[in-house]
Amino acid sequence: MAALLEVEGLTKSFGSLRAVDSASFAVEDGSITALIGPNGSGKTTLFNMITGYLSPDGGHVRFGGREVTGAASGSLYGRGLTRTFQQARVFTQLTVEENLTVAAGYSWRQLFGRRLSRADRERVAVLLEEFRMSHVADLYASELSYGQRKLLEFAAVLMSQPRLVLLDEPTAGVNPVMIATMEHHIRERHGAGVTFLIVEHDMPFVMRLCDPVVVLDRGHEIFAGPPHAVQSDTRVLDAYLGS
Repeated sequence: MAALLEVEGLTKSFGSLRAVDSASFAVEDGSITALIGPNGSGKTTLFNMITGYLSPDGGHVRFGGREVTGAASGSLYGRGLTRTFQQARVFTQLTVEENLTVAAGYSWRQLFGRRLSRADRERVAVLLEEFRMSHVADLYASELSYGQRKLLEFAAVLMSQPRLVLLDEPTAGVNPVMIATMEHHIRERHGAGVTFLIVEHDMPFVMRLCDPVVVLDRGHEIFAGPPHAVQSDTRVLDAYLGS
């Protein structure tokens, strides 16, 4: 498989703190790649630089073979690279259906004027059905549970028909049933051709779902390989256990 995303020597400092230190790794097209590491290892900062929410001090990001270092998040969204956040970002004052509509790129005027293309209306309906949210389509996002908001955010990023989705701790704070639901939807979309890069602390979830696994420690990658190997790698054990 060819690399869909290439991260080369990314660096970011905040004052005297080097949050990401020349990190390099690749996400192969068609993979579900995990990005793990101890708290404070730089995972979220790295995500923010890849997706245009933070400018790197150095290094390069390439997506689909094209240089996208420092590109705005909206530009990357249009190219097929999108993400979720640790705390689900949805429009709480809009309904579930309206959240998906906005994610398709419509303005507020178009949203309330209902001037949507037939194709986009159909895509909203398909995602509502796929994520089993049709029964809450008319509820405001503020009325949803935390887990439902995470599902809605996931569904919303799919409205752009992305090539690569970055998921930032998709199972954090949700119950086991919702974890299983999230895993199901990742597998379904992966089967349909979407590539994933996932930051996650739930190791059983990572071991079941992801291959390969990239490990960060102190802002630098220390391991990249299959899930069965990560559990016995001495560098990884040292990073997590401090031994």
